[in-house]
Amino acid sequence: MTSSLTPRRLATILFADVSGYSRMMRADEERTLVDLRAHLAELVAPVIERFGGRIVKTVGDGVMVEFGSAVEAVRSAVELQRGMAERNEGVPAERRQAFRIGLHLGDVIASDDDVFGDTVNVAARLQGVAEPGAIVLSVSVYEQVRDKLALPFRDLGNRTVKNIDRPVRVYTLDPAALADGAPARPRPLPARGRKRLAVTVVAVAALGLAVVGAFAYFSGRPSPAEEGVAAAHVPAETGLSVAVLVFANQSGDPTQDYFSDGLTEDITRALGRFKQLTVLSYGAVLPFRDRNLPPQEIGRALRARYIVGGTVRRMGPRVRVTVQLSDAMTGTQLWSEQYDDDLGDIFAVQDRIARRIAGTLATNLQQIAVQQSLRKPTDNLDAYDMLLRGRTRAAETTPSGNRLAREMLEKAMAMAPTYADAYAELASVHFERATFGWSEFVQQDIDTAIRYAQKAIDLDEESVLAHGVLARAYAATGKYDLAMAESERALEINPSDAEVLRARAAVLLWTGRIEESIATAEIASRLNPSIGPEAALNLGIAYLLSGRYADAVRLLETVRARFPAYPLLDLPLAAAYAEMGRKTEAREALEEGRRKNPHLDAASFGTRFQDPVLQQRLAASLRGAGLN
Repeated sequence: MTSSLTPRRLATILFADVSGYSRMMRADEERTLVDLRAHLAELVAPVIERFGGRIVKTVGDGVMVEFGSAVEAVRSAVELQRGMAERNEGVPAERRQAFRIGLHLGDVIASDDDVFGDTVNVAARLQGVAEPGAIVLSVSVYEQVRDKLALPFRDLGNRTVKNIDRPVRVYTLDPAALADGAPARPRPLPARGRKRLAVTVVAVAALGLAVVGAFAYFSGRPSPAEEGVAAAHVPAETGLSVAVLVFANQSGDPTQDYFSDGLTEDITRALGRFKQLTVLSYGAVLPFRDRNLPPQEIGRALRARYIVGGTVRRMGPRVRVTVQLSDAMTGTQLWSEQYDDDLGDIFAVQDRIARRIAGTLATNLQQIAVQQSLRKPTDNLDAYDMLLRGRTRAAETTPSGNRLAREMLEKAMAMAPTYADAYAELASVHFERATFGWSEFVQQDIDTAIRYAQKAIDLDEESVLAHGVLARAYAATGKYDLAMAESERALEINPSDAEVLRARAAVLLWTGRIEESIATAEIASRLNPSIGPEAALNLGIAYLLSGRYADAVRLLETVRARFPAYPLLDLPLAAAYAEMGRKTEAREALEEGRRKNPHLDAASFGTRFQDPVLQQRLAASLRGAGLN
């Protein structure tokens, strides 16, 4: 009875907010507020009115709008993004404001001049999925506009969004696809069985505009589509410039080109999330499609140091993807791998393979960068090289290595005071100093790690490492909600980063989600098999608590051999030996653990657990090995 009296209506809700608004406010509150008010008065309000929308409310830098028509809502969003790009022309980079826009269609509850309900919540979450300058729409909006507007929508697949209990299928219009100044036009109705392929062809045609931008980039001039986009966080002289060539379709069926095309785009986009890499746009590599040229020639033409290529072959219910990484200077193949997957939801498979390839590629490229840096003479270092040297010292996982890493990273910070990565790396080594038992003032080092990580995020809101450090530091200090939020944010920024996944696995472990922690850590190990001692300790404990004693022993033995000075691996190893009845080995491991930790007892090991029952279970295993 009550629900039937509640005023409801069908509506398309548009949410828009300014990317990086908090950072801009911290830098210059008055100027940022004046600019935002001008955008709202001179662009947003007139466009919304012209397309029949109603501004429901504004909150800070956000705007919520209601439309009766999904088509008009999308047209409005396109005009807003194009209008913002025009308004940013000639504006200094630090003052450019870029909207992120999300749209969802559904039933809303009307109360006075406001609207409420799940539709509003979903639209707000989709806005958070959008890149700066982009538009993200739910499948309910897409179904209404896909045959009516000639726009290159790109399928992002199912996404899990915060506080929504079901995945949402989402589509996007990227900034490059919105660069064309023509209005969103009606489109002819495509054949039913070829809708996805038609959308892909339209997208490729639109992305051809990016080739013009590539020529402008190579000549040192920004293209109109690139203006208003923030500069890369890592300078081009790092040498990590990568071109992902269009993967060849070897299925024997040209109608399957959309899959290899989409996979290429997804890998390019996923690699672009690694701030250490400079990744050429998909449009820039299109002229080299189906051209059998040596890597050196392609590298010279694209000014790319590394070339990624590959093939896609569908075989009945399975798909096989091969990928190679080549040095464009020498033509030498540096790495290759093959991926096989079952075809269920083909676009979910595409997304899964793209993430795996991107994570593995990025790991290999960053290891190559470290090796190149270490070959340089020590009197010719820039901030990036100093950071790489500091990272390498930290990877030694010794007290002296940690001290040298801190010194080098502090130098990098002094060389480039706005270099976010230097602050993030410094935060990481301070946290490791505290948790590896090398600090006399543990809480002080954790507080320092948090401070440096927050500084990194102030400089770069998408600093994955900084969010990961905060996740680990908050978990270590019992701030589990903050830890979970930071790990979720890091994963949103780059789901292909192995270290992001390991930070997430740590938070899941200490909050008691053991099986999820194991699954996440194992995905990270597939992306980067080289696991550090802290991540190995966490996964070893998770295996121990889940009864996978052989897996715990195998992992902990391997990593202990690589990091014999690390102070904590012996203890869970001893417990796993004891659970398997290997008493002699348990006693030997325990003795080694006591030598490194003479004052440690069973009750104090694992105090990070949110659930005391898990701590008690771990303590019982340790007592079984002989630790009192």
